[in-house]
Amino acid sequence: MKASSLALICAFALVGCGDSKKDIAPAPTPEPAPAPEAKQPKPPATQVKRQAAPPSQPVRPKVLAAQLAAYEVPPPWIETTTINYDTDKPWKEARQEIRRLLSLNQPDTHRQAMKLTWIYLQKDDINDGHEYPMYTFMGGEKLWAVKAANWYINKPDSNAPILSFLYLASIYSQYGEYDRALQTLTLALTKLPEGPTKIMRQADVHDAFGDVLAAKGDLQSAKQNYESAVRLYPTAKPKYGRHLLPRRAKKVQSKLDLLNYRPLKDASLKDGQYREKALGYSGDINLTVIVKGGRVTDIKTSHKEKIDQGACISVPQNIIEKQSLKVDSVSGATVTKDAIVSGTYRALKKAGL
Repeated sequence: MKASSLALICAFALVGCGDSKKDIAPAPTPEPAPAPEAKQPKPPATQVKRQAAPPSQPVRPKVLAAQLAAYEVPPPWIETTTINYDTDKPWKEARQEIRRLLSLNQPDTHRQAMKLTWIYLQKDDINDGHEYPMYTFMGGEKLWAVKAANWYINKPDSNAPILSFLYLASIYSQYGEYDRALQTLTLALTKLPEGPTKIMRQADVHDAFGDVLAAKGDLQSAKQNYESAVRLYPTAKPKYGRHLLPRRAKKVQSKLDLLNYRPLKDASLKDGQYREKALGYSGDINLTVIVKGGRVTDIKTSHKEKIDQGACISVPQNIIEKQSLKVDSVSGATVTKDAIVSGTYRALKKAGL
C-alpha cells in the first residue's frame, strides 16, 4: 500500500476521537477478500488437499493467498473427527457444548467443537451465523476463520458484529498482512451499531487499529489510536458491562505505555514479588510477578479464563524466556494475552521498570 493510501486509512481510523456524538465519516471500502463457499457439500476425502499449518511468524501475502486457495472447507479432519453429542438438540444447547469443548483447550476437543459448528451451519440452525467465524477463530483455525469471517461479512443480509471484523484483522496482522488488516478495520468503522454500544465498539476498533499499526511499526499512528480508545471507553454508556470500561481503558493505556518501554534486560528491576490484576476475557487475571537477580524469574496466574488457547501458560513462559513484554499474539486468545502483558507491565512498574 502506498504511503498516501495508508495515511488515508489512518485518517479515517481517527474519526470520532473528539466529540463522540459526531457522525462517522465514510471510510474507503477495502477490496473484498474472496468469499469462501462456506456451505458447500463435503467433498470426498480423495479430493481434499491438506494444507500446511499457519506459520507463527508473518508471511508474505502471496504465501497466505496460496494457503487460503489450497484450504478446503471443511478441512479433511472433519471426516475422521468423532463427536458424542445429539445433533438433534437445538442450537442454543449446542453452542454451550461447543464452548465447553473449546474451554478444554485440547486439539481433539477443539476439532470436535469445529465439527459441531459445521454440522449446525449445514442444518441452517445457527441463528444468523455470526458464531461460525467466532468459533473457528477461538478454536485457533486461522485459515478457516479467515474464510468464515469473509463469508459472513460479505453476506447480502449480514449485519456483522464488529467482533467479526476484529477477528479478521487480528489474523491478517498475525500473517503480516497489515494493509489488509487496516482495510478491514476501516470498513468496521462504517458498520458501527447504532444505540448505546456504538461508542464502546468504536473504542474497540481504535484499540485494534493500534495493535495492527504497532505490529506494522507505525508507532505514532498506533499511539493516536490507543489514545482515542482510552478517551472513548469512559464516555460509552452500554446497557451491560459499563462498570468495566474504565478498566478496559486502563488496559489500552498499558499498551500505549509499552510503545516506548525500556527492554527488561536494560531495566534495573528490584527483587521481590509484585502483584497486579488485569481484565481478561472471563474476568480478572491475577498475576504475581517474581523478580530475582534483577530478572523476571516467574509469573504466576490465577484466573477464570475458559477458552484461552493455553495463553495463561505460554504467554508468561515467553515473557520469562525472552525477558521481554514483546511476545507473539495467541490466535483466539488476544484478550487474554493482552491482559497478561499489560498486567505484568504494571506489576514491573512497581519493580522500577
